[in-house]
Amino acid sequence: MSNRVRELRESRKIELSEFAELVGVSTRYLIALEEDACVATVETALRIARALGATVERVFGGEEPESEPSCSTAPEPVLSERAVVSDVAPQAESGPEENRKRKRGKKGVAESHKRKPRVPKEESGPEPAKIAPYATAWSSKSLDELMAGREERTGSLFEESETRDSIVLRRVYAPDRSQKVSSASSKTATEEGLAATPSSLVDPTRGRAVRYFDLFCGIGGFRYAAQNTLAEMNRDGECVLSCDIDEPARESYAANFGETPYGDVTTLQSENIPDFDLLFAGFPCQTFSIIGLRKGFADETKGSLFFQIARILKDKRPRAFVLENVRQLTTHDSGRTFEIILRVLQEELGYCVDWRVLNALECGVPQKRERVVIVGALEPFEMEWPAPVKNGKTLADVLENDADVDKRYFASPEIVRRRKEAHSSEFYPSIWHENKSGNISSYPYSCALRAGASYNYLLVNGERRLTPREMLRLQGFPDDFKIAVSDFQIRKQAGNAAPVCLIQRALERFLPLIFEKNERD
Repeated sequence: MSNRVRELRESRKIELSEFAELVGVSTRYLIALEEDACVATVETALRIARALGATVERVFGGEEPESEPSCSTAPEPVLSERAVVSDVAPQAESGPEENRKRKRGKKGVAESHKRKPRVPKEESGPEPAKIAPYATAWSSKSLDELMAGREERTGSLFEESETRDSIVLRRVYAPDRSQKVSSASSKTATEEGLAATPSSLVDPTRGRAVRYFDLFCGIGGFRYAAQNTLAEMNRDGECVLSCDIDEPARESYAANFGETPYGDVTTLQSENIPDFDLLFAGFPCQTFSIIGLRKGFADETKGSLFFQIARILKDKRPRAFVLENVRQLTTHDSGRTFEIILRVLQEELGYCVDWRVLNALECGVPQKRERVVIVGALEPFEMEWPAPVKNGKTLADVLENDADVDKRYFASPEIVRRRKEAHSSEFYPSIWHENKSGNISSYPYSCALRAGASYNYLLVNGERRLTPREMLRLQGFPDDFKIAVSDFQIRKQAGNAAPVCLIQRALERFLPLIFEKNERD
C-alpha cells in the first residue's frame, strides 16, 4: 500500500528512531511500514497522521498536498488513546532538535548508535489511490471525518468519552444481535440512484422460481438450506450461478448438484452474471484494517473479497442477500471492520440490514459453532430471529458404531493412553477436545470443526477421530451427500462449510418476509 510516511517525516526533519518513539512503534516496524512491507492498523495510522500533522488520507491514501508546510514546523504531539492531557507544555513546542538533545541526555551515547534507515531509491512518487465511484462517499474522507458523527448512527459499535481536554475512543464489543441499523434511503444510495429501486408489497417473483446466486459456495451448505426452506414455503428455487475458487470443493459441489461452480470471482464480470433475486455468500474472513478498506473497492487481492460482494450487489441489485462469517468478524479491529461492512451495505448500497450471531448447537446439531449471519433487503423488514432448538440431534444421532468404523480412524494406543491419563469424561458419548495449550476437555457435543486442525484435535470418547460422514452430519449435511474427494479434502471442506441447519433457521425467518409463500392444496 502506497504511503508517504517517509516523505513527510523527512520533510519535517524527524529522525527515524525519534519518530518511532513518538508514534509508539519499533524502529524495525516503521522501516517496514515506510517500505510498504506491512500495513498499519487503524490506531497506528491515526497516531502517524497526527504526528505528521496530516490526514490519514494524505499519508496513506494518495491525496496530493496543496502545499508543503515549512520544514521548521514542528509536528503536533501524539497522545495515546488512553492518555490524559496534562498541565505540562506540549513536547512539540521544543522542536525536534531539542527533543533529540533531551533524549540523548537520558539515554546516553547508545542512542546515537541505533540503526540508520536505508536511503530510499529515487521514485517518481506514489501512485494516487484508486477509488471506485461508489466508494467515494466515505473513502475520500480523513479517518477523523470517517469516525465523526458515529454517535448519531443507531447501532454504532463505538462510544465516545472525554478525559479532560482529550477525546478517547473506547472499545465497545459488538453484541450478539443487530441494533436496527437499517437504512434503505441513505444519502449516498439516493445520490447514486440505488435507493430508488421500486419497492412493493407484491412479491415480483410470484409465479416463478426464486433465483439465487450461490457465491463462495463451498460444498453447498447455503444451497441445501435454501432448497429446504423454499420447499417449506411451497416455492421453487433456481440456482442461476455458483462460484468458488477451491478446486476440490468445486468437485464435491458438482458431484452433488450436477454443476461445476465458476472459479475466481474477481474475474467474473457483472454483465456475465444472470439476473437473480437473492445472493448467498459465506465469504472468507481475511483480516483487514480501515486503511486496507480505504483501498478496498479498487483492491483485487483476496483481502477484499467482501468488496466483490459489494460490487455484485451494486451492479445486479438483487432483492435480498444473506451473508455468513465467523463470529470474530463482529469484534475484529475493535469492531471497526464490521462497522465498515454494515455502512457499505446500508449507506453505500442502500439495503436494509439486520444481523445476529447464531450457534449451530442451538440450531439442531451437536456442534458448538458460532457464526454471524447478516441479512439485507431493498425493502424495510422486521426480522424475528429464531429461538434455540429444544430437541436437536445428539451425538448418538450423529456418531457411527465403533465396530463399523475403519481402524485407520482410531488414534494410536499411546495417544489414547495419554489422553485418558490426563482426563476423565462425565459424558458418554462425548467428543474430547485438546486445545493448543494441551488442555483436554470433553462435552456431549463437538467443538467447532476446523479445516486446519490436527488430526487428533477432536476424538470420539478420547479414542478415535471423526469419520467424513460424521463431520458432514455435524454440519447438517444429509446422508445422501456424495463424498467425491479424499478424506483430507472432505475434512477441510467440512471445516470450512456453513452449517446447513444454522443457515436454514435464519432463512426460515427471513425469506417469508421477502418472498411470498405459495398456498397449495
